[in-house]
Amino acid sequence: MSLTRRIRLGLSMGIPLAVSALLVVTGLTVPISAAQPVALGGADDSTVTTITGDPGLGDDVEATYVRLHYPSPYSTMAHPEACDWISFVRYRSTKGPEKTSDADAVLSMQPGTFSGAANLNPQAPQVVRKAAANGKFVEYIALDRRSNCAEDHTGWAAAQRAGDYRVAADYYFGGKPVDGKTYRYQTPQDLNYLGEYGLALTMDDWRVVIEHLLPDAADRRKSSCGGHSLGAFLVGPMLAWDFDRNPATVDDAGYSLCAGGAVPVDGFAMTDPAGFEGVPPLDMLMSAVGGVLENGVDFLLKNGLSVAQLPVVAASELMNAYQLAAMAADQQPDAVSDLKSLVPADLRTEPWMRLMYGRDYLDLFTGQNLPRDYQLTNTSMLGMMFDQNSAEYVMQAGLGFYDCQTAGKTYPVPNGLASVPILGPTLFVIPMRVGYGQNYTPADRNRLCGWKNYDQVPFATIDGIDPARGNFTDRDHEVTDIREFAHAMNPGWQPTDFFEQYTPLRIITDTVFALGLGRDGELKQLQNRDGGILSFLLHGDRWQSTPAGVRNLTLLAGDSPLQNAGYAGLLPANAKLIPGYRHYDVITATERQNNGLPEMASTYIANFLSQT
Repeated sequence: MSLTRRIRLGLSMGIPLAVSALLVVTGLTVPISAAQPVALGGADDSTVTTITGDPGLGDDVEATYVRLHYPSPYSTMAHPEACDWISFVRYRSTKGPEKTSDADAVLSMQPGTFSGAANLNPQAPQVVRKAAANGKFVEYIALDRRSNCAEDHTGWAAAQRAGDYRVAADYYFGGKPVDGKTYRYQTPQDLNYLGEYGLALTMDDWRVVIEHLLPDAADRRKSSCGGHSLGAFLVGPMLAWDFDRNPATVDDAGYSLCAGGAVPVDGFAMTDPAGFEGVPPLDMLMSAVGGVLENGVDFLLKNGLSVAQLPVVAASELMNAYQLAAMAADQQPDAVSDLKSLVPADLRTEPWMRLMYGRDYLDLFTGQNLPRDYQLTNTSMLGMMFDQNSAEYVMQAGLGFYDCQTAGKTYPVPNGLASVPILGPTLFVIPMRVGYGQNYTPADRNRLCGWKNYDQVPFATIDGIDPARGNFTDRDHEVTDIREFAHAMNPGWQPTDFFEQYTPLRIITDTVFALGLGRDGELKQLQNRDGGILSFLLHGDRWQSTPAGVRNLTLLAGDSPLQNAGYAGLLPANAKLIPGYRHYDVITATERQNNGLPEMASTYIANFLSQT
């Protein structure tokens, strides 16, 4: 196209001359029309397996593992045949209808980053059970993203049959074969095909599950879409997605597939946070620029950077170490942990362990005071790895506390910040609000340390959690049963994992582009955007970019880093903050809470679905 033609096209679309010239100089073109409409496919085969072995189900909730054969049109590179299937766990009341289409409401949930469907094990039965108490039969669908097809469950299954987690340790870390098969560490190059597993594939898989469960479009008025962590941020794109790329049709639109509402959990459902749609010239420019950047990222993701499987820190080995700790705590909770002799301290795990569990900054360099350096029971080893008073950053739950003398950490933030005059309640309020400055390790590395479960720690004092005066923790901040947590994380007894070993980086980068840098290529399907900052400033539109016209239940952990978005005025108006909860607690909190009240996250969700 000639220079004059490009500029005339820009002016005809309302783009200022300067922007049009920039598009020409940079070689970028403005899309004249939306992509051509496409036909939508569906599953051509399915299998259903009843899940047993979860005490949380009781006799009133049934869980089934469903696999759908659906070769994705977005997966064109050579890949294992197992990756032509998608799967989910379906939870339903045993007293309710057998067909999903006859249920009163259906919630499909996306797990978070490096999380599988088993992440949602503790919450799902509670939602179904509480909705039934409200007189409503709802179904909870825990989605297992397609990338789980790359995982090797051989060692976990063998360890479950043997009742000994060491069988799994021998397989995944010791090179010992099981039934003639040997575990093979997969390199980034082995997993290049996961570089195609981005937002478009994930949204399309979600659509296929909903249409499989609710083939009649009229029934989708009772379909709600939710997610935890990363999954929460996928809810907005799902609602805004135009699957057949034809704006004239609406049955295929995400807001129609999820007509019952949105349930983002410890995350936000957003479609256009910046509000670029309210400024078409800027939107087109950002989409074009974003398209160029996206092409470069796309090349890298398909050529060695598809997943966080790197020479220094490999996700699969870390997740294997975590699941091994959980299986040990599930099988032999009070036995002395021997993980330090089973999991090698190599470059694939060591940097992560130092970053997450060091006691002070020197430990980052020396590798001292890590979980392997203490005498712990299997349960306290798991607690050290995930409890909010031990682990760092967001991989935390309120699981209880050490059953031994403890010492405070100075990494990443020293204990006792709350007692610092003036700065304590002002400058340090943000890290204190998410638990930093309240972290501990056993005081004596040579003395065996056990674990107090969530309901065995002290009651709250008048000082609350104040390292200078009060208890190290209290029952108001311990809400997840570590025994249930260990069982949910144990991959041996179930077909899905708590962790997703190979979360495709493409889904993260695509989400960033779709919600910020620009929508080009596959991301053009994110068409039904709404609100945002620029739209608010220029047009008086909603500053929140949560989809308009769709019910929304935003749940946030009261001690989660995301709560600090409130300081910038970015919390959705209807957000519910659950006091004392951490990032995992909003999906793992136990049904029987210390305060005598029903577990709040599942109660909010059950009530929301009961009103669909």
